[in-house]
Amino acid sequence: MISFGLSPGCTMSFSNIHRDAAVGVALLGVSFAVGVYIGKKYFLFRSKKSQKIFEGQDDPRRVYLLRLSLREHPAAKKLRQQLFSITPRDVSSDAAQLLGNLAKLIKSRRVLDIGRSCGYNPLVLALVLPADGKVTASFSETENSSDAKEFWREAGVDNKIEIIVKSAEQTLDDLLSAGEAGKFDLVFINMADEQSCRKCYEKSLRLLRSGGILAIDGVLCYGAALKLNSKSVTVQAMHQLSEAILRDARIALSILPVGDGLMLCFKL
Repeated sequence: MISFGLSPGCTMSFSNIHRDAAVGVALLGVSFAVGVYIGKKYFLFRSKKSQKIFEGQDDPRRVYLLRLSLREHPAAKKLRQQLFSITPRDVSSDAAQLLGNLAKLIKSRRVLDIGRSCGYNPLVLALVLPADGKVTASFSETENSSDAKEFWREAGVDNKIEIIVKSAEQTLDDLLSAGEAGKFDLVFINMADEQSCRKCYEKSLRLLRSGGILAIDGVLCYGAALKLNSKSVTVQAMHQLSEAILRDARIALSILPVGDGLMLCFKL
């Protein structure tokens, strides 16, 4: 038999303990139920009609979050607005700002931007680099960089940005051939052709230094990536890439619900 002794003057009501425990369990249950309800109604677990995190630029939740977090340089804001007026598209300003903060945190000096930001990402990233820092920006032959250059000059960072007008793969191949492996602190990939993203991932990882960050924007493919049986070649390629990265022991990994899904790979 086990007995519990209480010192004189010390009293314990087991009925009170049971009541408090029951209340605690009940509160946990309510909290869990509310969390599931909110998640299903307002976040990723949405109806089949829409699998986007936010319903476009004007989604009030996105507007609210950006209003309280986005610190956009005037030149970057003008460039984003001009890009939207030419071709209505959602520039991931929140993803670019996060990458800028991370670049500053790891004391980046060399950054590589590969993608379709039309000069927005290089501008945001160049703003956080030191005076001798450099952003290498890969533009496709169909992209016009003249408009972006105007805003780079306005922000005073045009001298920090080097433009390479070639395909993403060719840009990466040329950098590797030039002995740039392990020289970059951060690589930002935002590609229109997700089918070549697997090759770009491998080559970008070789260019990245240990402790550097490889970021891939658009891994949700506007929600289409959630449909595992999608017939889209692009979606299948992105899903296969994400699965491969999940098993890649060379990196630490996080995926954030920022922009259209931002994957962060930290090279070990």
